[in-house]
Amino acid sequence: DNSMTFDYSRRLDRPDYADLNPFRYFLNENEFGEGNPGLVPNFSNNFNLNLSIKNTYFFDVYYRDNGRYISNLSFQDNINQLVRDSYQNVQESVSYGFDFTLATPITDFWYLYAYNSIFYEDETLLAEESTIETYTNEVSGFYSNLNNSLTLSEDGSFTGEVSLTYLSGFLLGSYKTSETISLNMGLRKSLWDNRAILSLTVEDILDRANPTLVSRYANQDNSYKAVPETQFVRIGFTYNFGNYRLSRKTRSPQKSELQRLENE
Repeated sequence: DNSMTFDYSRRLDRPDYADLNPFRYFLNENEFGEGNPGLVPNFSNNFNLNLSIKNTYFFDVYYRDNGRYISNLSFQDNINQLVRDSYQNVQESVSYGFDFTLATPITDFWYLYAYNSIFYEDETLLAEESTIETYTNEVSGFYSNLNNSLTLSEDGSFTGEVSLTYLSGFLLGSYKTSETISLNMGLRKSLWDNRAILSLTVEDILDRANPTLVSRYANQDNSYKAVPETQFVRIGFTYNFGNYRLSRKTRSPQKSELQRLENE
């Protein structure tokens, strides 16, 4: 029931065509993206120490030397009032952290899956369009995902789920993201001996699933927030038509063949 493993992996990442293509495409009148034909492949090294206790408690300590990985960075041109998104081999990048996972029944009607992570990550980039040569973007963060499965009736026909996801923030290119919280709930009821299913799902109850991205250093100061629709209320009804209880009676080909031979 208990185990410990150590993993090491080395990975090679190559730039694809879109990363290398210097063609400019405008996202709006003040922002455009372009590739970088000077990109080079990059090696990264990953170290993981994993511990499992009673197939219930899982611990993971990791260290990742991401090397000069290819990052999509944004730079603010203050003279022309433009933001340029381009690819760059960062000078160096490191991330490490500690993960803890718990998967266990809490009571007869409540099952909990919990994943929690404390992490640190940084990357040092060439500070183009800036008054400094390089800039190290770094963040210490916390991530938590809690999934609760509930049995709300004795016969198991009525169930519910509640999930909560929290992220304090992370690096995204030259940006840091703000914290996000996503709370979702769902109910499911089986009817008429599982012939029909009625369900209700509510997503992003707190309306805090979309982060704000901020880049602020030296003469750089810009931010944006994409707001895709994340709040939903879904009601579902599924009904199985036909006599689904019927079972097909089949005869064994071998038995049928034996009976035919006996009759002969």
